[in-house]
Amino acid sequence: MSEALKIYDLVDNTVGHSQAEFDERSALPEKHFKFRINPFLDNVNPQFFFRTEAHEDAYIKMKKCIDENIAVGLTTALSGTGKTLLTQILLTELDEAKYEPVLVLAYPGLTRTGLLRECAAEIGVGDLAPRAPMHLIMSAIQERIVDLHKNGRKLVIIIDECHFLGVEALQMVRTLSNLELPEKKLVTILLFGEDSLLKKINKPEYASIFNRMFVRARLRPLSESETRQYIKFRCLVSGGNANIFPDDFYAVIHEASGGIPREINRLCHTALLEAARRGTATVTPDLIGQ
Repeated sequence: MSEALKIYDLVDNTVGHSQAEFDERSALPEKHFKFRINPFLDNVNPQFFFRTEAHEDAYIKMKKCIDENIAVGLTTALSGTGKTLLTQILLTELDEAKYEPVLVLAYPGLTRTGLLRECAAEIGVGDLAPRAPMHLIMSAIQERIVDLHKNGRKLVIIIDECHFLGVEALQMVRTLSNLELPEKKLVTILLFGEDSLLKKINKPEYASIFNRMFVRARLRPLSESETRQYIKFRCLVSGGNANIFPDDFYAVIHEASGGIPREINRLCHTALLEAARRGTATVTPDLIGQ
């Protein structure tokens, strides 16, 4: 059995324990390796944003859309490569004196009216009737955007999981992006979705919105070298030792994870758990395979 498959074997062996056992086992890595926080938990924590070349490129391009009043920007990625974390970085780093950033999470079956309602709720348009028609929702959003502009601020709408949006909902994105004055755009919309979104919007029926996406970026899986740096980075941010994994460990993790950060986190977390349980100071491939 390859080392990569043995890692997945180890992951499977953690299934079936009680919640109390799980909580106790989950705390082992922090205690054993003296981490301030667990470096590989599956959560969206901006302090763990690891700036690979691709992630930095996407960040710069999306920030360019905002700063230069570009209507629509697009970032696509494989699931688990960090697009949601990138949305959080943008949300937290934008100057609130200049921008009103909001996050809308798309979901399967979200209609164009539903998307408008989600946007309205996030930007503080709260006095709409439950069944208010689309034109009234749009009018309320326009009023809010104009009010923001009068106060020297611009609306930035970040829509995550955009691969769930259909033709009509994406056309509504185009409509929202049309809100402008002769001299500038009043709103920037940043779309984040899985790679399937790019395949979808290349079709003729999406041409009107696709042509508005002047700035596009793509996150890719990590290389083996980036995987090594990523693991060490997370250990350091967590207040621990960056060298608890020996050199021959990184190639195994990279092969098993495909360079997907979420999978790297899952495998490293499980490996740390087993090493802590056995009381070993390092996490070696032969230990993982046993």
